Amino acid sequence: MLGALSFLPFTIRLADQRMLFHVLQEMLLLALVTPLIAYGLGPILRSRLSFRLQPLVGILALNLALFAAQLPSIVNLVVRAPLLHGLLQVLFIGAAFMFWWPIIRPKPSPGGLSSIAKIGYLMVASVPPTVPGLALAFSHHLFYAVFRSIEDQQLAGLLLFATAKCALVTGTFIILWRMLTPQAEPPDDDGRDHALPGLPSPAPAWFARLEGPLPLERRPEREPVAVP
Repeated sequence: MLGALSFLPFTIRLADQRMLFHVLQEMLLLALVTPLIAYGLGPILRSRLSFRLQPLVGILALNLALFAAQLPSIVNLVVRAPLLHGLLQVLFIGAAFMFWWPIIRPKPSPGGLSSIAKIGYLMVASVPPTVPGLALAFSHHLFYAVFRSIEDQQLAGLLLFATAKCALVTGTFIILWRMLTPQAEPPDDDGRDHALPGLPSPAPAWFARLEGPLPLERRPEREPVAVP
C-alpha cells in the first residue's frame, strides 16, 4: 500500500516541492516499504535469487542508489520530469531490495548469512550513508536549483542521516532479539509424554522397598521346658 502511494502523482508533486519531502519519500521506500516487500516475496524468491544477491552486491547497490539520488544534477532533472522521478523510485526500490535480501534470506539457503554476519553486514552498510547526510545537514549554500531554502536542505540531510542509521540499528536489534529468544522444542509425534525406557529410577534403592509389604519378623524358637 505504501509502495503504491509513493507512485501517485500527488505524492510525487509533494516530494518535488521540498527537499525534505523528497528525502522522506526515499527513506520510506528504503526503511519500510522495501523490507516488507522482501519479506513478503521471500518464500517465493528464496530458491531463485539465493545465488545472485550476495552481501557485497547489496551494500554497493544501496550506497550507489543513495549517493546517486542526492546528486544535484539528478535531483534537478527528476523534479522537472515526473516520469523520471517514478523511474528513479523503481531503481531505488530495486537497490534497496538487493540490500535487504541477505537479511531476509535464511541461513540454510545457499550463501545465507549467520546472525552474527548479518549484524556485521548492517554495521558496514551504515557507514557510507553518513557522508551525503552530513554533507547536506552542515551545508551553507544551496546544492539544488529546484529548491530555494537552505533550512529545508539541512533538514533533509538530518533526515537522511537519522533514518538510515535508525533503520540499520533497528534491524540489528531485531536480529539480536531473535538470537536471544529461546527456541521452543518440537512436540512428540502424538502430543503425549513418553517415558524413556531403560532409565534407572532417581530414588534410592531402599526407597522402593518401602512400597512393598514389610517382611515378617522371625521369632526365635522356644525350647520346651521340662515339667518336674
